[in-house]
Amino acid sequence: MAIPLWLEAGTQIVCAQSIKSVPSAVTSAKSASTRLIIPEESADQAIQDIRAIGFVDTDGSKLKAIAVHYNTDLQGAGIDASTYAIHDFGMTLSKNDLTQGTNPGIITKVYLNDKPEIASRSKSHGSYVIIETNTDYQGSRFPRSYAITMAVDVKQEKPLYLKDKIITPSIKGASNYTEQSYVGYDPNTGKNRAPETYDYANTGTYTIAGLEGYQLHTIENGTAFHATHCFDEANGKYWDFDLPYAIYVPKDYNAHKRYGLVLHLHDAGSMSSDPMLTLTESQAAANYASDKFQNEAKKQGLDGIIVVCPAITEFYNMDKDNPHYSLRMARDNWTLSCAAPAIWELMDYITAKYSIDRNRIYGSGQSMGGMTIMAMAAQRDNYFAALLPMSCKWGNNFNKNYPFNGTAYYNAPADGNIIWKTDSDGHPINYNNWFYMISDDNILYLNTANENIEYRLLYNDLQGVTIPTAELVLDENTTPEKRNKVISDLTRMPNKTGIYEAVLSGNVSHMSAWFYGHGTPACYTWLLSQTRKAEMPRPKLPLDRPFVLADTQIHTEDRIFSQDRQNPEKVSYYPTGKYGAGTEGYNSGLTVLGSDETLAPGWKPQP
Repeated sequence: MAIPLWLEAGTQIVCAQSIKSVPSAVTSAKSASTRLIIPEESADQAIQDIRAIGFVDTDGSKLKAIAVHYNTDLQGAGIDASTYAIHDFGMTLSKNDLTQGTNPGIITKVYLNDKPEIASRSKSHGSYVIIETNTDYQGSRFPRSYAITMAVDVKQEKPLYLKDKIITPSIKGASNYTEQSYVGYDPNTGKNRAPETYDYANTGTYTIAGLEGYQLHTIENGTAFHATHCFDEANGKYWDFDLPYAIYVPKDYNAHKRYGLVLHLHDAGSMSSDPMLTLTESQAAANYASDKFQNEAKKQGLDGIIVVCPAITEFYNMDKDNPHYSLRMARDNWTLSCAAPAIWELMDYITAKYSIDRNRIYGSGQSMGGMTIMAMAAQRDNYFAALLPMSCKWGNNFNKNYPFNGTAYYNAPADGNIIWKTDSDGHPINYNNWFYMISDDNILYLNTANENIEYRLLYNDLQGVTIPTAELVLDENTTPEKRNKVISDLTRMPNKTGIYEAVLSGNVSHMSAWFYGHGTPACYTWLLSQTRKAEMPRPKLPLDRPFVLADTQIHTEDRIFSQDRQNPEKVSYYPTGKYGAGTEGYNSGLTVLGSDETLAPGWKPQP
């Protein structure tokens, strides 16, 4: 490595520490009558800023690289992975936090570039050092915010020898974040959780690829959707409020062409008024806006797909009397908040504004979002061409006026506008008979083992119908190709309904269903191949009649609804329905937030 020296007669050596690291062959050749001066600058002064470069992976937003910006060209600096030490969110994860991979977030590659971006090959010059990080892992959870995943700090650990100076190692290092406290809400207790401290990347110090096409409609920028007269099943009142959302419209959108529409709903772990959170908590939004998904839609006869992603905050300042109003959508006591009708109003606005093929509207959601999309499917018969719910409870409680844990709830009225009064054939219906309403829908349901088996038991007990089901084994050897084959084989199975279920097993958590589901392209191929026209002729299962218990109840392990941990012999089973009966009056299983009380599936209002 050539190290230029400034030679000046009669002066003192001013960089003794740095000169110790200069090759002896260079210094020995110098005249004794000269004195050596090598300008030096610390990395803390030379580094102008650092920028996190991220993307959305299966388990949410993830750091891919760090761009370190120096105040000079670094040509000839001779950098490598040992030159820097970094710290990022991935490196905070332990083996127990991972479902796949090892060494999250560590340095994998270091090179020069003249731009703050990842390159296929190193440049010979440039003022940016690109530090690529290991992304070959999957976490078991998504952190509180995408800003947490983009927080990084960098230290230059070795000197850089340039043609005109030496940049000495960092003392403090450079970072892009601020430490902040997060106070979460515990719905089981109705109280705030203990404060949690995280490093949040500062605004403007990071980019997350794959979301560039989304428009953010927020309360802060004044473009959130104003929903009006929205019924809440918790208190039977109507509310007006602003609903933030993100929307993707293809760049080549043409009002004279025909587009599909995907509604994607987030889970309760990412409740916020910030639409970026629902775009980054899973790979769904990035995938739906990707060229691959859009091209698949074109293969299916559309001109593209528009994607809408509402952002539901945990609490909303409705008015002076309700400054912390809960908007949690499908609450765990199975009431729908006023956020659900607000989403319907947003959908009506989008379908009126854009050229949407009403035959090709799709729903997708995870956990709370999946619960909500499934409840919405009963409110407008055959509105959706297909649904992709993941890791969510299946049914809903429709006898809300029954006092439950000391509280009575309310059924949202079927007004013919938000909730339709007739089915797709124009016949009067009651959306409260949920299991009947969705029995002709196109649904691909991904969940973890035993998360919800109620609908399968009911359909089999009452009508002898078996829902096609496949096991999706997840371990270190799983690949998208293997998962694709499971889903493709599953959705080709003979089916009396339009419902398929993939059950995840192996190294999985609650979030695994949407981490792996959105990382399995065959799910999207199935979704886009479904149409409303295809499901409308399909008859519903004849469940529009009262539910009747069978004469003999089946008490087997696969029918356990709940089991007392302290008293394992205390077991509740899913009730066995009488063959030929229906689902009117049947209620899904309920647990009470903040209570140990459980109402097993099949309970009915007392006379």
